[in-house]
Amino acid sequence: MRCEDMAHLKAPDEHDRNGCLDQDSDGYWWIRLRHTISKMYKDHRLPTKFSDGVIEAVRRQRDLVRNVTNHYGENYLFRSERGVLTRSSLQLRLRALSSYLTYEGQPYIISTHQFRHTIATDMIEQGVDIYTVKEYLGHKSVAMTECYVKVYLKSLKAKFDAYRLKKHEASATEMMTSQVHIAHQQGDIDGGWMEEKVGKIYISPLPDGIGNCAHLAMLDPCPTPPHCPTCPKLRANTRHLPMWESKAKNLLITVEALRANPAYARARQKHEQELQHAEKVIKTIKEEGFWDGRINNS
Repeated sequence: MRCEDMAHLKAPDEHDRNGCLDQDSDGYWWIRLRHTISKMYKDHRLPTKFSDGVIEAVRRQRDLVRNVTNHYGENYLFRSERGVLTRSSLQLRLRALSSYLTYEGQPYIISTHQFRHTIATDMIEQGVDIYTVKEYLGHKSVAMTECYVKVYLKSLKAKFDAYRLKKHEASATEMMTSQVHIAHQQGDIDGGWMEEKVGKIYISPLPDGIGNCAHLAMLDPCPTPPHCPTCPKLRANTRHLPMWESKAKNLLITVEALRANPAYARARQKHEQELQHAEKVIKTIKEEGFWDGRINNS
C-alpha cells in the first residue's frame, strides 16, 4: 500500500473490528482502506493470511498506541504523542536502516514507494495477470499498472541476454547441434525446433505450464505481453489440460469472491472473460486433442 494509506490505517478494537482489519465468512483476512482515506477515493482491500504475520503486527501496534493521544479523534494505528505517521518520518526510519543494508559496498537507500514497485513487478514475473495486479495496487486504470509490465520486460531482456551469453560461452556449437537433433523428433514435443508447412518454428514451454509458445522472441516483440492464454502463438495439448483445469478452478473462485463486492465489478468482468476463455480451451483440448491459437481464438 501507499505510505499515505498506511499512515491513515485505523486501529481495530479488541475484537479486530471497526478498523483496518476485516475477516470474511471464509475466515480470510483483509487489510481495509476506506474511500475517505484512499488516494483513489474508493474502498480498497488487500488480502493477507494470518501466517504472514500481518494480523499479529497490527494487533501489537494497536496495543502500543492504546494509551497514546488520539489525534483528530480518528484512532490512527500509527501515532505518537507528537502526531501521526508521515512520509518524512517513515523515510527517516528507512534511512536509518541503510547502514545495515549494503549493495556493492555502498549503503542501500530504501524509499517508501519501492515496496509497491517490488511486489508489483514480482507478481507480474510470477504470472499474475495485469488486472489482478491493478486491483491489488488500487490503480484506477490498467494504464497505470502497465509501467510495471515495461519494467518486467526490461528485466526479461537483461536476463535473456545474460542467458544467451552464458550459453554462448559454454558452447554455441553444441547448442545449435542439439537443436538440429530435436528437429528430427516425432510426436508431441515439449520444446525445440519443430517442422511446419513453411520452414521451421521454435516451440518453447511456457513457465506457467499452460502450453508452448511458437514465437522467436529474439526476432520480433511478443504480440500480446504479458498475457499468453489468448495469444495466437499459443499451442497446447492434453498434457497441459490439468493446468488449464486448475486455472479455470482458481478463476471461478476469484469471480465468486468478486461478486460479493460491487466495487470490483470491472475486475469481475475481466476475470469472467478469462474464465470463459479457459473453459473454451479445456473443451477444445478434450474434443480435438489440441489448442492452436491461430485457429481456435476466433
